[in-house]
Amino acid sequence: MSEIERVPSQPAMGSSEADARATPDGEPSTVRELLSRIDAGWLAFLAAVVRIPGEWMDEHVTEGGWTRKQMLAHITTWHDLTHERLGRLMATGKQVDLRDDNDTINARAARQAVGKTAGEIVKDMEASFGKLRRQVQRLSDDQLQAGDAWAAQVVAGNTYDHYAEHIADLHVPQIAEEPAGRR
Repeated sequence: MSEIERVPSQPAMGSSEADARATPDGEPSTVRELLSRIDAGWLAFLAAVVRIPGEWMDEHVTEGGWTRKQMLAHITTWHDLTHERLGRLMATGKQVDLRDDNDTINARAARQAVGKTAGEIVKDMEASFGKLRRQVQRLSDDQLQAGDAWAAQVVAGNTYDHYAEHIADLHVPQIAEEPAGRR
């Protein structure tokens, strides 16, 4: 549950010309391709989120004991941090390190979810995604690739790769319906 502790992304199935331009480690080399991967990952993740009944959002589902709400708040936090870091990259031309370690950031995100409703958590997450996506659109392809594709790696680690890491936490088991007439 950290930022870039992941295996580099692989190009999506159904490769396109943009996929062919991906960096050697699989990160997209253009903002357009990055946005395509972000959007695909987000749509799948959000579809899984909206299938969860609100009363199931307080179930503990992660290895660390987080509830679904806390995990979604964690996603929101990393969206927001990535937005900030990209803004500073665009302003200074330099990569931006995190102020706190991953564990501190994740613990703060989990605490912030306590007391919020599932609807508030999801609304915050959707807003943070929109804000981050707009920030990614502002990047140039050169900024995306600068410094060994730092921006591409940070964005991937905090969007589509991050969603893939947590999609299993959103699994809701199928509930068999009782046969008609039985109660």
